[in-house]
Amino acid sequence: MAPGPLRSDPSSGFPGDPTPNAGRGEPPHALLVCGLGALGQACLQRLQGFGVPLTGCDLRRPMWRSPELEQEFGERLVFGDMRQAAVLRRAGVEHCRAVLLLSQDSQVNLEAALQVRLLNPEAEVVVRASGQEQGLGQLLEQRLPNLAVVNPLMLTAAALAASLHPDAAVTQLTTASGNGSVVLLAGGDEPASGPHRRLRTPEHAGEPLHIALHNGPGRAQADPRPKEPLPWQRLQRWEGWSALRRRPISRPMAAAAIVLISALALGVALFSEQGQWRRGLVVTLGLLQGEYIDPLNLLSRATELQLSLGLLYALLGTVLTSCLVALILERLLSNRLGLQRPQRPRRGSRQVLLMEAGDIAEPLAALLSAQGIGVQHGGLQDGLAGVRQRLHSLRHTELVGIAALSNNLLTNMQAVLEVQQHHPRARLAVLAHAMAASDQLGTLLGGITVISGMDIAADAVVATAFGERVERVVRVRGEHHLVVRYQLTPNDPLTGHTVARLENGYGLNVLTLQRSRSGQLTAIPPLEWQVHAGDELTVLANLRSLQRVEAGQMSPPAWRVELRGTAGRQDGFVVQQVLARFLGLPPGALLNWLDGQWQQTDALDQDVAELLARELQRYRIDCRVVPWQR
Repeated sequence: MAPGPLRSDPSSGFPGDPTPNAGRGEPPHALLVCGLGALGQACLQRLQGFGVPLTGCDLRRPMWRSPELEQEFGERLVFGDMRQAAVLRRAGVEHCRAVLLLSQDSQVNLEAALQVRLLNPEAEVVVRASGQEQGLGQLLEQRLPNLAVVNPLMLTAAALAASLHPDAAVTQLTTASGNGSVVLLAGGDEPASGPHRRLRTPEHAGEPLHIALHNGPGRAQADPRPKEPLPWQRLQRWEGWSALRRRPISRPMAAAAIVLISALALGVALFSEQGQWRRGLVVTLGLLQGEYIDPLNLLSRATELQLSLGLLYALLGTVLTSCLVALILERLLSNRLGLQRPQRPRRGSRQVLLMEAGDIAEPLAALLSAQGIGVQHGGLQDGLAGVRQRLHSLRHTELVGIAALSNNLLTNMQAVLEVQQHHPRARLAVLAHAMAASDQLGTLLGGITVISGMDIAADAVVATAFGERVERVVRVRGEHHLVVRYQLTPNDPLTGHTVARLENGYGLNVLTLQRSRSGQLTAIPPLEWQVHAGDELTVLANLRSLQRVEAGQMSPPAWRVELRGTAGRQDGFVVQQVLARFLGLPPGALLNWLDGQWQQTDALDQDVAELLARELQRYRIDCRVVPWQR
């Protein structure tokens, strides 16, 4: 969905300017926030920095969490049912650019969304929905234009997965095509190979964090022509064979196999007459089937010892037959009813324990499983005793993390603090559903990551209100970053700029670029590539970066390259081509740059300047990168 028409013109002022659209002669469109609970008030706080008029609507006067918010918006609220057209008209919904429906009742939000769409067909509508209503919201999202459904709980799954990963320096972001993954390296060392880039934010451009491409499209492709496998290769590719090789033999199964083979060998030796081992084998197998009379009739002279041993063998055979029948019935009923016994984790495997995961369990387990980490579930209804028992069952595995995800913050804290005493190396995460300042609380406790679902949802909702499409939310060094998808339009402020300009000017981190004409998807595109209308971008950004895009405030280039090249070089034309590619000039215009004098480029972005300097150094050109002096 194209966000361009909802974004400010590049000529507009910075957010916070009392007349951000004065240059256009148009009044700014307002944003309406319906449902002023914890999430609604968090969104109001974030929207204050975007310089747009804000209006609130709720059924009754809310319980304000901040005196500043109450003083700012207490007299500008409209009270009433947001599903009624009269209430929405009093709130000015017909002139709003975006409407946020954030009450805790998903059904009320969806009903209000239909009413908003009838009153204002052009507004961006953001609906909070969860549970069964989320499925209905997704269907409406496909039918109704400019409607987005946000589930606050599901948005926290990626942040939780990153906090529980044993390597806290890596966050994996799978590309849209599924043929590669972009890995966020939260460390100062650059990757050894492959395309990579420094993570950029508006305040700390170029901080020592890197985004690299791992297992991407540039790898060698396999031969597309299928080859007929050999017989032994078919056996190796058989799924049952691979499953048997992966699954280790447990001690009870090994003991049962040894007992059965020993009983069979002993029975053949006891029930054989005059070396007729075949008769002894038939008698032993008959007894192990639970029969007694017919097998012993094969013996011509059965002694009392043989009769007694035959009886024991028949009892043993009855037990074995009953166990086999019970196993077959269990498998048949499990397949028919869809019931599966939970598999025991392998010894030494990496596992994560989720306590009271609820609806977030499935997406969180999928993210962790993709990184080779198993997921085990537990409950807090039995208190700390249940937690200790669950941890005891995982004693043979490598417990890399535990997350307490119930609605009770104190119960979550008690559970993870108990685990921290016995597993000091495990990563611990607590979900605080409606608590701000979660980072400060985690720092206070030490070694525990406290994730606020409300903060994550508020960042995503605010970004969606301006037409962006938030794919997921990740945490980098305690700060939320949004993976946002842009569909560029001709009047979009991002259109026509290079990747370097977007990263250095707005603080965006371009993860993927998909061309509209060819449909080619490129992860971590080159800095000199230019984006055009119709292209689709996936970027990693925070709210401050999106705020600058909304206002059209792009930081100018602040670096330049000084170089000196000798005249009469044999590779002079190649050097001119390198300069032309980075400076956007024809090679002929750069002929005088190789005259032995120091030359200075125009203002460049830092990434482009450093890349140009490295290219020139390959040709032994004396050069240096210096700040631009205005």
